Amino acid sequence: MSKAFVGQYKHSPGGHCSSTAMRDLLSFYGHAFTEEMIFGLGCGIDFIYLRDSSMNPPVYIGGRVYDLEGNLARSLGFKIEAVSGLGSEESFKEIKKMLDQGIPVMVLADVYYLDYLRAKVHFSAHRIVIVGYDDKRKVAYVADNDRDSIQECSYESLNKARSSSFVPQPADNTFYQIFVPEKIESLDRAIPSALLWTAKNNLEKDPRQTVFNFGNALVSKGLIGLKKFATEMPHWKNEFNAETLTLICKSIYVSAEKGGTGYGGNFRRIYGRFLKESAHVLNNPSLGELGEEFIEIGNLWTHMCLTLKEKSANGAEAIESCESIASEIYQREREAFSMLERIAKDIQREDDGSF
Repeated sequence: MSKAFVGQYKHSPGGHCSSTAMRDLLSFYGHAFTEEMIFGLGCGIDFIYLRDSSMNPPVYIGGRVYDLEGNLARSLGFKIEAVSGLGSEESFKEIKKMLDQGIPVMVLADVYYLDYLRAKVHFSAHRIVIVGYDDKRKVAYVADNDRDSIQECSYESLNKARSSSFVPQPADNTFYQIFVPEKIESLDRAIPSALLWTAKNNLEKDPRQTVFNFGNALVSKGLIGLKKFATEMPHWKNEFNAETLTLICKSIYVSAEKGGTGYGGNFRRIYGRFLKESAHVLNNPSLGELGEEFIEIGNLWTHMCLTLKEKSANGAEAIESCESIASEIYQREREAFSMLERIAKDIQREDDGSF
């Protein structure tokens, strides 16, 4: 075939690329969820602090877990497989085969190369869904959380985007194969296990489990990463020159606020909304109260990011203005994730009839 289009695929915009794509894909297979529920069942909230002297700027932070899609599949009981490492031409042939069968395909892509976005920075872990192609026009049709409707993307742009190797996750021509059964796990069973996994993933533990090398970069994650970020921030003024500090301030604003972070707040507000929705599903008011706290923490992230952006011309001053905010964020997240673990364990004991 020289062209194909999956007309049954319904797309609407969202706050985050992965949770929007998985929401739309599960809807395609007959299972309707909010984006917030997808993010929460994917155990999406995390923290990543990455330092690499070869990068410019040498600091990167992120607020979501590495494998949201795999976590979501585990929570709901379906299968998903990431296929990576094929050449760009070979992988696109495999994608076309699925499109010819009426199957939409999620892929990794660097936003910088996607011609319809006109992004100014590299981010190679962006998720988009390819829903069609036209060899004659040399365009693919893609669904992107940042756009209201299906977009055209040239083969040339898509090829560059899908083969990009920039942080935080090289695209590596990755595409996903998804196998969704007619019946999946119920929310009253899926939510509690996702809550407990998320709490344990973020809580402080053996640093050897949360500090690791990623290429040339040193990565710290979870609350250990957040503590390291808040502790090291005051020292950046002595580590980096004025130009680098300005770039760091702008980079944090983009990665934790402006980018697809669940409509800002470094994914904390979208997770808070998930907890509030889960409180209604499970009839658990404590989850709703904790959801409000995560929303407030998200507001703190927004305040810090906007301060960094507004004062970025003087990076040292911007950092000084945000040191106490970063410290407060760490303290409140430590308490919030501890509370999340307690609530999740209480729910499990109730389900097991331990009370």
